[in-house]
This record gives sequence, structure tokens and C-alpha cells, in this order.
Amino acid sequence: MKLFANKTQRNAKLLRCSALGMTLLFLGAVILMTDPVKRIIDWQISLSPYALLRKLWLYPPLEVFIMVYMFNYTNVDAFIAGTDAKMRIEEVGPYVYQEVLSNHNVTLNEANNTITYTPRREYIFVRDRSVGDPKLDRIRAPNIPYMGVSTQAAKLSMFAALGLSAVTKRLNAQPMLEISVHDYMWGYEDHLVHLASKFVPSYINFASFGIMEKLFREGNESNVFNMHLPERKDSHGVNLPDSPRAYSLHSINGERGFTRWGYDEATNGTRCNRFWGSHDATLFPRDMNEEDTFYIYRRTFCRLLQMKFNRTLTYKGQDAFEYTMDPNVFDSELENVNSSCFCKNNHCLKRGMGSVGPCYYNMPLAITYPHFMYADPSLLAPFDGLNPDESRFSSAVLLQPQLGVPLHAHVRLQANLAVGNIKFDSTMEPFENMVLPLLWVDLTIENLPVALQLLVHGIKYIFPLVQGIVVACLLLAGFYQLSTAFMLCFWSPPVGVLLKSEQGEKRASILNGLTTLGASFHKSAQDSMQPEVQKLLPPETSYKLTHCDIKS
Repeated sequence: MKLFANKTQRNAKLLRCSALGMTLLFLGAVILMTDPVKRIIDWQISLSPYALLRKLWLYPPLEVFIMVYMFNYTNVDAFIAGTDAKMRIEEVGPYVYQEVLSNHNVTLNEANNTITYTPRREYIFVRDRSVGDPKLDRIRAPNIPYMGVSTQAAKLSMFAALGLSAVTKRLNAQPMLEISVHDYMWGYEDHLVHLASKFVPSYINFASFGIMEKLFREGNESNVFNMHLPERKDSHGVNLPDSPRAYSLHSINGERGFTRWGYDEATNGTRCNRFWGSHDATLFPRDMNEEDTFYIYRRTFCRLLQMKFNRTLTYKGQDAFEYTMDPNVFDSELENVNSSCFCKNNHCLKRGMGSVGPCYYNMPLAITYPHFMYADPSLLAPFDGLNPDESRFSSAVLLQPQLGVPLHAHVRLQANLAVGNIKFDSTMEPFENMVLPLLWVDLTIENLPVALQLLVHGIKYIFPLVQGIVVACLLLAGFYQLSTAFMLCFWSPPVGVLLKSEQGEKRASILNGLTTLGASFHKSAQDSMQPEVQKLLPPETSYKLTHCDIKS
């Protein structure tokens, strides 16, 4: 019976170790093959309901700042009088505003795998980062509406141009304003603009004018974006052919291109006038590589800005791809299909200038790099005080390549007023055919918030590492249990060991039996002695008898 009992225990242990080992190996293999961390990350880094990325995207925690540098014209009177041959410009700034983005009216469109939303941006002045108070600081700067109208008047008939000149004189419009920085940026009352809003309210629907107001705020809450979601995949996890890039734009207000630049829906336009496939600079593609090129869209630019891969680097412990803008990003050429649409009436602006007028009531506005960097040298000739500097004025975006998270960014642009030919307006003649700098801006992402840094580290390193450790532990434990079962199945202890074990068990059994027998005998003796003793003792002393007296 003892041998049978030992064999039964051994078999039970063998089965237990085998079952546990197989289970652990199975769990480890399942985790290794299915990669649940990747599946969870793919779900959370999406815009699906209840996903983490969706919550972050609705109210992005990124700190985006717009640093504005104004140009103060210091010798206007001497230049108009002809005393000074060049205009002296003084750069004043930065005046820093934090851009707070939120996305509203969100709708998922399963039919074409897109999401529709309305972005809203607020601009909050940051005093401790700024050089001064824009409401108190004053500058002299070009009168944009007046100069714009005077430039457009040159294209009118003689009688229309004379009539417009008479109106501007009647309103006492001046080519240069002395104005506070805040009013120049965010809006000031202009008699010419007010008059235009009365005559053509369907076209000019505002009575005040501010350059930052027009570039950044106008249409802020009315544009409806439609964006592609991550690419759909087949059963093998491969992207379906011809899938649009994740988080690229599908349309804005139902249009897939710039109609003001001649976009044709039937032909899908060209890269010059099509914003389909670009990115709104809030979400970028995942799993990027060194061959990638992407385009940034914002209404401010009135065009796409191409970002090309430059180099790989490490930024604050994170792998990063640096993308930069080409020096010729604002150029337009009739022979180049990807920039010819910017040449209105077969007329292209000078090298380094990009027209944005069609997006801003056909005012002669243009964007360049700050201080006319990379632009035609003739643009610098009429001014003193402009100093192009690549280290200060270049643009770059650092992206975490696996997740498409922006780690750091500087996008720097300058807004200019391109004055053309002047007719019948003597006050404007000194500025004829000049390109006047208005301001330049630096759109900046300085650092990821700590929470996002931890999330990026977790997704990139910590979560996969934890999963790897768990898999390794499961597999090792499974192999250990199976090895134990194998030894129980094919290995038996030596005979001497078994005999000693059995002898030890027999001795222990005998000792247990003797102990039990002694305890029973002792108890019986106590039970039989107690009544006899009580009979021999007198009644009055019987209560003094104790258990200890009996034992003694």
C-alpha cells in the first residue's frame, strides 16, 4: 500500500507540473504572437471613441506660442521728403501669444474612414514672455488698406483711379500710421475700410482691420475640416492599396483644394492648389521614415508648406526626425506645374516671395522668410535694419518618427505688403513697387508637457519592455514546470534512498503509535483514580483535592 501511495502522489505531481507548464507556455506564446501591447497602443493612439488620443486631440495639451516681431519705420518723413534714400526699420518684439486649440462638432464617418470637426483657436497674450505691453507700445507702420487700394487702383480705368484717389484724399488717408502695436495686430478703425463695408458688404464685411486678425483669427470658428483616419488594413495587417495617409486632410468646407488658386475638382488639381493629403500640423503620420515628405496647411499661409527630411537626431532622450522647409518654398515659376498657379495673369512675384492676396480680399500681401532671407536681393536694397540670418530665421519641425508626435517646432514667416504701380496718388509715389515688411511670426512648440513625455516614453520603451519581461517569465516558468514533470516521469531516486525513506517513515509511524497509546493510557488512569480518591477523603476536605494533588 505504501508503494502505491508514493506512486499516486508522484503521478499527481507529474500531472500538476505538466498542466501548469503547458498553460504557462501557451500564455507566453499567445502574448508573443498577438502582441497585445501593440494592439492596445494602436487602439489608444487613434481617434476612436474613448481612445486616449481622441481626448488629447479634442483639447491638445501642447503649448503652442506665436512670437510676433513688429517692424517700426523710424524715418518715414525723411524718406517721403527725399532726404533719406532708404527706409530705416527697427524690429520690435517679441510679443508672445499662446495659441489654445480645441476641436468641436466631431463626427466619425465610417463610409470613407474620415472624421469631421471644426477647430477653434484662441490667442492669449503672455506678458512675462513679451518685450512690452502691445497696448502701450507704439510704432509707425504701413497703412495696409490704403496702400492695398492704391495698388489695385492702378489696374482700373483712369476715371475710376482718379475717383478713388479723390475719395482717399477726402478721407485724409495716409500711407503710414502711428498706432499701438495691439491695434495694428488685432484691429483698428479705418475710414476707408468702413466706407468699403457700406458699399460692398458682401465682400468687405468688417469695419476694422488688423493684420494678425486677418491672418490668424478670421474664419476661425466656421471652417469645417474632414480628415482621414489611420489606413485600413487587410487580414494580414497590410495597408490597403491607395489608402490616404493617416491624419491627412480630405477636405475643408467641402473643397479639396484652393479654388482661389484655380483648383479643379474634375482633375484634382496640382500640388500647387490642392490641399488634399496635407496635414493641419496637429497630428502627423505614424511610422515615418527618412524618405517621407509632408505638407503643412494653415489658412494663414494660403498655400501648403513642404517639409523635407533633413537629419536624424536625439532630442531630450527621444529619437527624432528633423524636417525643414526648403529655401525656395515660396518661389513661383510658370514652367513649374507645382507653383505656376501662384502666377496670376502670368505674372510671378520675385524669388522668395509667395502671394497670399487671393485669401485676403485680393490685397497685395505676400509671405517670405523673415528679413527677406533667401529672397531676391533687390527686396533688401531699399531698407536699413534688415539682417537675414539662417540660424535665427530658418524653420524646422522635430517629430518622434514612430508616433508622429511633434517634439519641437519653429515655423517662421514674414508678412509683407507688395506695393505695385501707383497712378494719380502723389502720397503713395515714394513707395511705388516696394515690398514693405509688416511683421514676422515664429510659431513655436518648445517642449512636450511632462505627461506627454511620459506617455511617449511608455509607448516607445516601457510598455513593450514590461510585455517582454512578462513573456520571458511565463516561458521560463513553463519550461521549469515541464522539466520537473519530465524528471518525475523518467527519473527515480536510488534504492538506498527509497529504503531509508521508507525506514524513516516506519520509525515515525511507530513513534506516533506509541505516543497515542501512552496518551490514552494516561487519560484512563486519571478517570479511574478520581472517584476512588474522593471516597477515601472526608467530605469537608474533598474540595481541596486538586488535579495537581492527584498527579503527585
